[in-house]
Amino acid sequence: MRLAVVPLILVVLVCGGWVFEKQTRSGNERTLSALASELAGRPVHVRCESLWHSIVNVDSNLGDVPFPNGRAASYTHVTRGMCKELARFRSRPEAPELACLAEFDWNRFTGSGDPAATACSEHANGMAEALVTLAHESMHMRGWSDEALAQCYAIQEVAYTVERLGGSPQEGVAVASYLLSLQPFMPTDYQSSECASGRLLDLHPETKAFPTESVPGPLAAGVFGPQL
Repeated sequence: MRLAVVPLILVVLVCGGWVFEKQTRSGNERTLSALASELAGRPVHVRCESLWHSIVNVDSNLGDVPFPNGRAASYTHVTRGMCKELARFRSRPEAPELACLAEFDWNRFTGSGDPAATACSEHANGMAEALVTLAHESMHMRGWSDEALAQCYAIQEVAYTVERLGGSPQEGVAVASYLLSLQPFMPTDYQSSECASGRLLDLHPETKAFPTESVPGPLAAGVFGPQL
């Protein structure tokens, strides 16, 4: 009889862990979906990867928005790692991982030559990457399938993303400046020479501020990409 109890205990533990993990994930998804809907300009949903799926997942994409029949879906899949970073960012009034970003002029960052800046980049990159991933996938859900365009718009919207998730305006500016400095190191399909102040992908060419406006906000109502 005692031997029969062991499998039962294991089943209870596994089921309990599954329920807890699902509830935690669902709570995070609701918050992220609300913000993604603001960024996308329409009701959309963020689906965070489950623990069980992450164990077998070999896909390198941090997020994904399907485009069935050439039209943007109203949901995105985001990896468990990115969702955990976003949940961690939301759970604390300050994000120590991002604090060092404000100490450097990222316009001069070359990926080497400044050990302190490189160390800061390594420390802050995971959380900054999660924040821009949410904004990037939201741009896809707003109707833009082009990766370079979605990335450039996401960098300009990441300060708003930071603030809406509880970060400070200073953190938002620092994250946006840092992410813009990384563009030359991104895959070529995520890069565009038009992602600069006054150029074609500048969302606010009427001002010199780039990539962050003095008062960050979502795109104007009615502005959508061609794949919506």
